[in-house]
Amino acid sequence: MNSSKDSIITSPASTSHLSDTNNFKSKQSELDSLKNLHIFIEFAVNYNPSRTPNSGVATLPDTPDSVYQALRFVKRTQPKVFEKYLTLIFVKLYSAHLECCHQSYEVRRKSSTINKEHEPLVYEFNTLTKTFPVGQPIEFISSAIGYDYVSSNPHLLDFKPIKKHMKIIEQMHKNINEGVYWE
Repeated sequence: MNSSKDSIITSPASTSHLSDTNNFKSKQSELDSLKNLHIFIEFAVNYNPSRTPNSGVATLPDTPDSVYQALRFVKRTQPKVFEKYLTLIFVKLYSAHLECCHQSYEVRRKSSTINKEHEPLVYEFNTLTKTFPVGQPIEFISSAIGYDYVSSNPHLLDFKPIKKHMKIIEQMHKNINEGVYWE
């Protein structure tokens, strides 16, 4: 015969309660996922580096903790979305450098290495691209790193925002090579 403990666990009321709890946790997880996705996408889409000459060289945006946590979540759960939107940030930076100043610039602000705490976007992009060894001195990381990555991964051109900035970059390269800015 069942003990009272076993009958509580298997009773229809307790089974229903467990099901409701699992459904709630599932819905909460979906909401958290959508929230993180929204935070990261909005951050990448809204990043608008300065393209105006004499206003200072554009830099990567500061990364608030909420964005970094969202970025890490999207990286883990939706790697293709992570790749597209992180690459978009770097392509935007390079296109801004070319439009403003007709050259690339260093993407880091502080150190000669890739520092996860100080330069989280650079760290994550390097983790994605595997361009530089982590923890070793690196003389220069050009803002062209995003452009180079897209050139090696043409599937990213299917993403319209990246394609838009790649066209700007290609036009700027053409103008630079033709000496348009130095006539």
